[in-house]
Amino acid sequence: MENTSAIKIEDLSYKYLSSSRLDQDSSTFKEVLDKISFKISEGEKVSIIGPNGAGKSTLLLNIAGLADEKYREGEIYVFGKKLDRKSIYDIRENIGFVFQDPNDQLFSTRVFDDVAFGLVNFLNKKDHSKAKDRDYIEEIVRISLKKVNMSGAEETIPHFLSFGEKKLVSLATVLSYSPRILILDEPASNLDPGNRNNFIDLIKNMEKTIIIATHDLDMAYDFSDRCIIINDKHIIYDGSSSEALTDSKFLRQNNLDLPLRFKGPKK
Repeated sequence: MENTSAIKIEDLSYKYLSSSRLDQDSSTFKEVLDKISFKISEGEKVSIIGPNGAGKSTLLLNIAGLADEKYREGEIYVFGKKLDRKSIYDIRENIGFVFQDPNDQLFSTRVFDDVAFGLVNFLNKKDHSKAKDRDYIEEIVRISLKKVNMSGAEETIPHFLSFGEKKLVSLATVLSYSPRILILDEPASNLDPGNRNNFIDLIKNMEKTIIIATHDLDMAYDFSDRCIIINDKHIIYDGSSSEALTDSKFLRQNNLDLPLRFKGPKK
């Protein structure tokens, strides 16, 4: 059993049905990942990088147990436990997944209810006495919103929040049940510079294992010491973010570009 890794991936391959045909002839499938392998230690912060369509989001969904397992080959371990039909619900309790679009995560009429939803679900699965303790739930919701700088938003209707505020509330919804791993898909997308920088600082300072998928190379450079670059279904780099993201030739070869900070002024 793996004891030192928060996440261990062994020869992970994944394919999608590429047509509406119901028969499963091999020609109807599109392979997105091909024999991906890596480990992530507990407490590590890692950026998954790649051009559009490289399979970044697919990889995250597989780690979180949110992808259809019948199209997956290879093994995924979370804190030493193999992901399968028997373990999937226990594993999901250790993982908080924040979607690219916060509107996919916020569905209640009050921020309080959205943030409390994951917590109450978690407590009910554990048959925990706190599941019906209103004071306890209110306290955890308050603490979770405070962690993302959204104190006092409990009674706000999510629809009227800015996009950046929705992102923060989405993060609070998973922080409420204290997962050991956070997975964020394109966390900086559609954020203005101020909100983007605040969001990076927020997650960078959390003492958790955090994985982000992003095409924002400035964010990857700021957020993580390690990056994994995927292109054409394979890992083509796994190592220092500062080394990879300052190598313009290597980035161009893989349909990526230098972070904005390393580009000279336009002439």
